Formats: sequence, C-alpha cells, structure tokens
Amino acid sequence: MTPPFVAFLTWPQRWLLLAVLVVLSAVLFFGHIARLDELIQAKREGGILALQFAGSVAQATDLLAAWRGLEEELRSQTRWDFLFLLVYPTALSLACAMLVEARGNPLPTIGVFIAWFALAAMPLDALENLATLRMIDHGASESLASWLTFCATIKFAAAFTAAGYLLVAGTATLVQR
Repeated sequence: MTPPFVAFLTWPQRWLLLAVLVVLSAVLFFGHIARLDELIQAKREGGILALQFAGSVAQATDLLAAWRGLEEELRSQTRWDFLFLLVYPTALSLACAMLVEARGNPLPTIGVFIAWFALAAMPLDALENLATLRMIDHGASESLASWLTFCATIKFAAAFTAAGYLLVAGTATLVQR
C-alpha cells in the first residue's frame, strides 16, 4: 500500500505543500478559531470542545444556554473550522507520508496506515461541524450530542495518532541516522 500524496508529488513539492499547509493551519487556528473560542470560553469554561464532548442532550443544552447571545460567534467559529478541516488533516497525512519514505524509519508500514487514517479527520470534522450548526440553530438532541461526541472522538484519535507517529517515528528515524 502506498501512502497518500507520494505518487504525484516530488520531494520538493511535498516540502512546499507541507510548509504552506502548516502556515495555513496556524493562521486559521490562531488567527480565527482560537480567538473566537476565547469569547465563548469567557461565558463557559471548555469552549467548543466542551460541546464536542458533551455526550448527552442535558450537557449540550446546558452549554448552549450558557452561550446564549454568542450564537453568531459559534457559527463563525464553526465556519472557519470548515476551512481548517481541509488543511490540518492534509498536513498531518502528508507529514506522515513523507516520514514513511525517510531513510532509517523503523516504522514505515504503520506510517502508511496512519497517513490514510489522518485523512479520516476531514469528513468526521465536517459531520461534527454540521451537527454543531444544527444544535446552534435548533437546539440539542440526544442523537446530535451522541453523534457530535462520536465524530470528535474519532477525529481527535486520528489527529493524535498522526502526531504521535510523527513524534515517535520521527525521533527514531533521527536516532537511526
């Protein structure tokens, strides 16, 4: 099995794309998403992550009630996240794919699967955003709260697995050299 991106991008193209994706991720996250989350957290600790992991209609309803008056900020943050979800999984996946081909990497086979798994964060994050917007506009329901938590859990598992692979395999690769 081949990792994503390696069949149609040269090494210099991969490095350039990775640099662009990392910069875009930072701009979107720190310039928009995190700034809006600060406003939301001022009303209730935990920010949008609290809603993603509410897990029940009661907890989600409580959070939405605490954020009453901030609906436009919640919508705005979620809209920015639709852009962010195209960038950060691609960056993680590309970095894993590049590490797979690095000389001295002791875990290339695992890296192929993790590079593909990182891309699963995209549709999961999109579904999570749709559920969030639905809750903001129509209130929480048990199915939406459960679905939101399910998607967020797998999305974060994919992202943290990729980050862990980059840290562990990247360190082992450097030590091997």
